[in-house]
Amino acid sequence: MARIVMKFGGTSTADNDCLRICAGHIAREVKAGHQVAVVVSAPAGMTNELGARMAKLDPDHQHKDESDLVLSSGEQINAGLLVMVLRQMGYKARSWTGWQAGLITDDNHGQARLKTAASQQFCDDLDRGNIAVLTGFQGVTIAGKITTLGRGGSDVSAVALAAAIAADRCDIYTDVDGVFTADPSIVPEARLIPRLSASEMLEMASNGAKVLHSRAVELALAENLDLRVTSTFKEGPGTEISEGLEDHLVSGIAYSRDQSRVSLTGLKRGIGAAQKIFAELAVAGINSDLLALGPASDLTMFNLVFATSRQDHGPVVECLRQRQLADLYKTMDAKENMARISVVGLGLRSQYGMADRFFSSLASAGIIIDAVATSELRISALITNEQVENAVRALHFAFALDRNSK
Repeated sequence: MARIVMKFGGTSTADNDCLRICAGHIAREVKAGHQVAVVVSAPAGMTNELGARMAKLDPDHQHKDESDLVLSSGEQINAGLLVMVLRQMGYKARSWTGWQAGLITDDNHGQARLKTAASQQFCDDLDRGNIAVLTGFQGVTIAGKITTLGRGGSDVSAVALAAAIAADRCDIYTDVDGVFTADPSIVPEARLIPRLSASEMLEMASNGAKVLHSRAVELALAENLDLRVTSTFKEGPGTEISEGLEDHLVSGIAYSRDQSRVSLTGLKRGIGAAQKIFAELAVAGINSDLLALGPASDLTMFNLVFATSRQDHGPVVECLRQRQLADLYKTMDAKENMARISVVGLGLRSQYGMADRFFSSLASAGIIIDAVATSELRISALITNEQVENAVRALHFAFALDRNSK
């Protein structure tokens, strides 16, 4: 007997028919003798609808605590409905809200982070043979205020719960077959990846792959928890995510269109000026990446290019226009319509020629690169949004991802 956490996303729980399909997957695991805890998202589109309704009443987001109360309702609806379906099928089941299950968070409403997860009562319920259905995406502060975990928060809830109750694995059910070597809508030849290391999955999620939330993968990596991403609506093995899988070089291509580029020319003190700029951005809570720093035509000065998320575009520009920073450079050019393209794989840290293949394939496709960032497991470039599809196809072909076998 194993203890399993099964998470079903919004498209998997969009209506009553979908909930019956989810219940069928749950029943299969129960019949196999396993203890099953379930995490559900709100029905597809409901969170957006609730957010739009609140925006008309609170356009300046002054009441984030009450906003969390509203946004958490979608998961509660699905948890209750799924329990009804399971009981009609003859199974013992009950719903649990985040606060009932002991998911304690910090006070950052709308983007809360979990501090502790799962109460003893929740585990006792599983031991009694009940199916425990938990509302994802939400928790509660020590003071008793409901919080939400941000977009993709149900993934975080599922992994945190799995770690807290010492689950044998956590299965993420979604509307795709698993993790692919690239976006199939861009590259029809993209293949399902049978196995990925958690480190690779973290790089792919952090660089735009939307199958799993990066915070959930971070937690799974820290807790050494095995994950599986699989389809709610099609039979198939899905993608296994576990450490110790090192039998391939490059796993896939990820991209994110949610990028902004900032270019500063004529930095007067080079690295010292850059350090001061990034220190101020950090104080403002703005993350930056894809950094390029090089000499200007006047060799006594430097030029700096870096990327931020598009939502930080306005705050970045405002911060850089402050007098103490504006005096450090001559001109600033900021552009929102940017994207990040990344190659991810274990082989990038040990194989020669990977960077050359990355740059030469993009150059051959006429892709202009504004900045670059690398790690042991990825190479990323900042490009314009218009270039994304050509870049994904060029890199997928260059690294033979349509042919390599795992």
